[in-house]
Amino acid sequence: MTIPFARKRPRSNLVGRLVRARNDPGKERIRMWLADLDDAELRSGLGLMPEDIADLRAASHPVQT
Repeated sequence: MTIPFARKRPRSNLVGRLVRARNDPGKERIRMWLADLDDAELRSGLGLMPEDIADLRAASHPVQT
């Protein structure tokens, strides 16, 4: 059985929980702290994929309009 090429790997549970957490000061602090780390630290230390890092940063530093 082959896996279709378009299927992506599941996102990090850690990032998913942090991104979904609203009105939780503890998770917000963790999200901000992780978003401020550089990509190399997030990839090697936590095993995050580029998509996870992008989601984390987008949730931590929302664009103001």
